[in-house]
Amino acid sequence: MLAWIPNALTISRCGFALLVLGAALNAAASLALLDKATDDEAARLATVIQLWHQVALLAFIGGAITDFLDGWIARQLNATSRFGIWLDPIADKLLVGFALLGLAMTLQTLLIYIPAALIIARDLFMTWLRTRPEAASVIVPSNLAKVKTAAEMAAIGGLLAPPAMAPELVGEALSGKDPAALAGAAGLLILLWIAAALSLYTAAQYVRAVRPK
Repeated sequence: MLAWIPNALTISRCGFALLVLGAALNAAASLALLDKATDDEAARLATVIQLWHQVALLAFIGGAITDFLDGWIARQLNATSRFGIWLDPIADKLLVGFALLGLAMTLQTLLIYIPAALIIARDLFMTWLRTRPEAASVIVPSNLAKVKTAAEMAAIGGLLAPPAMAPELVGEALSGKDPAALAGAAGLLILLWIAAALSLYTAAQYVRAVRPK
C-alpha cells in the first residue's frame, strides 16, 4: 500500500523544480524595478528579492531531499515501476536545470553561464538519447555519475545560499572587498565547473556504451 510514495516524491521534485524557477523569475523581475525605485521602494524591493531567493533555496533543498528519499524508500519497499524509472531522471534534470537558470539570472556572469549551458545541454541530449531504441537497455554503472550529482547539488545549493541568507556577501565577493566571501564563491564556482566536466565525461561514457561495436 505504500508503494506509491517513491513516485509521489519524484513528482513533488518536479513541483520543487518549478518553484525554484518561479522564485528566480520573480526575484529577477523585482530586481529590474530597483533602478527606478525611490529609497523606500528600494528597501521594500530588496526585502522581496531576498524572500524570493529564500523560496528558491528552500525549494531546491526540498527537491534534493526527495532525490535521496525516493530512491531509498523504493529500495526499502522494493517498490519500483516503469513510471518511476522514467520520471526520476527527468525530475533530477528539471531541478538542476531550473536552479542553474535561476543562478544565471541572479549572478549574471560567464562563470555561471558556461557551466550551466554545458550541464543543461548535456542533460537535454541524454534525455533524448535514452528515448532511442538502441539505448533502452543500456546501463552504465559509474561512481562518477554519483560524484557528478553530488558536486552539482553542493555547488548549486552553495551558490543559491548567499542571495537568500546574506545578500551583502554577493556584492562583497564580486568587488573583492571580503577575501573570505571571494574564496568561498571561487570554491563553489570551481565545484560547478568540475560538475560540468563530469557531466560531459559521463555522457561520453554512455554514448560509447550505446554506439554499436
